[in-house]
Amino acid sequence: MSQNRIQWIAAIVDRKKGEAAAEIFREMGAEVLTVIRGHGTASSRIMDCLGLDEPEKEIVAGIAGPGAAPDLFNALKSRLNFSRPGKGIAFAVPLSGVSAAISGRLDLQAPAPKSNTAPNHPKEDSAMSNPTAYELIAAVIDDGLSNTVMDAARLAGCCGGTLVKARETGGAASRTLFGLTMAEEREILFILVPSADKKTVMNAISQTILRETGEHGTVFSMPVDAVAGLVPEEAAQ
Repeated sequence: MSQNRIQWIAAIVDRKKGEAAAEIFREMGAEVLTVIRGHGTASSRIMDCLGLDEPEKEIVAGIAGPGAAPDLFNALKSRLNFSRPGKGIAFAVPLSGVSAAISGRLDLQAPAPKSNTAPNHPKEDSAMSNPTAYELIAAVIDDGLSNTVMDAARLAGCCGGTLVKARETGGAASRTLFGLTMAEEREILFILVPSADKKTVMNAISQTILRETGEHGTVFSMPVDAVAGLVPEEAAQ
């Protein structure tokens, strides 16, 4: 895990457990930015296998200082049973920069530096210097295509994902009705996959969107420093 970067950390939990997760974020010194409602995408067969009985999800997302993720993950495991399959997933994404306001708040909560070296503020990085074991794939898809796209992703090797509702603003997609601007509904599909499977899953999603809509889809991936709740304990090391 990258220990010297500020990270964006997200936890995906069952509905009504978002506030409990957010409280853990705060206790561990993370700045909680959002609690987002989402939907799980696992099929009934996969849900039975993983012990998932609640398709409605909440995504708690926040920013934490260097070195905060291990303690936060451990607290999620012990208090929300993340060590058990199906109870929740958390992951940390390294950030290349944050605003002065966020940096200042994190500095107040971070441990004092052990030497007189410069503070561990994130620097602009052109590329990740170390390979990561997991990647977070995000795909922006038309409303109603989630099942088709998710089926293709499963055939490419992933087990499930989380959907959040969104809407497009501006551009040709916007239209007017009675003088009001109407934006097309979209869904954002988040899938956490081993890095070795990233290209295959992304290609499957892209080809499915192109086949169903005739247009190329917006699909991208982000490196993940560590995960909790997805695989056995060594995943969060």
